[in-house]
Amino acid sequence: MTDRFNSSELMPFDSNPEIYPGSLLIATESISDTPFHQAVILILQSNKAGTIGVTLNQPANDEIKLAWQQLTGQRCDDRFLVRGGPIDGPVFAIHQNHHLGEIEMPGGIFVTAQANKFKELANLKNTPYRIAFGIVGWKPGQLQSEVNHGLWYCSDSSNADQIFCDPGNLWEEAMECHGRNILHDILSKTNFKFPNTPLDN
Repeated sequence: MTDRFNSSELMPFDSNPEIYPGSLLIATESISDTPFHQAVILILQSNKAGTIGVTLNQPANDEIKLAWQQLTGQRCDDRFLVRGGPIDGPVFAIHQNHHLGEIEMPGGIFVTAQANKFKELANLKNTPYRIAFGIVGWKPGQLQSEVNHGLWYCSDSSNADQIFCDPGNLWEEAMECHGRNILHDILSKTNFKFPNTPLDN
């Protein structure tokens, strides 16, 4: 992601999640003073060559909005157009329409990089989508090190409700969902059962 983080200077974080396409990265408070403040990133590819993803909740700047208008001839709602990352790369459409999908992700999410399909996607009604300009990238092992040292929470799966919610609320929604998943995993390994009423605690 960036060379500004020196992993050797950070306290280790007790986490070793598997990172794969469809995982969500949620920025922790450890990087609150960086360009990735409260970022939520969808992982598109993770292999021996490295990891790439797109930020889902960083607003598009005027340059991106103009590029979108030139590409499609349409103005785009700010909720649907985001800055995917600091690295120039393909423009990605993230959506749920399998007819326009090129890559299928977990949870019924599709990714499209063909520009001729963007306008068609934008014309569909009641079809949530995100258009992401740019990507985020990590060298082999770099992202895992950052997760292990507490820079990111890693959710093992994403879902449409998270991805397509209002970008302004996405970080809070993702953090809440991640917390629930951790609590569920902990309780599932014990014999703990929730009482029927709070008075039974």
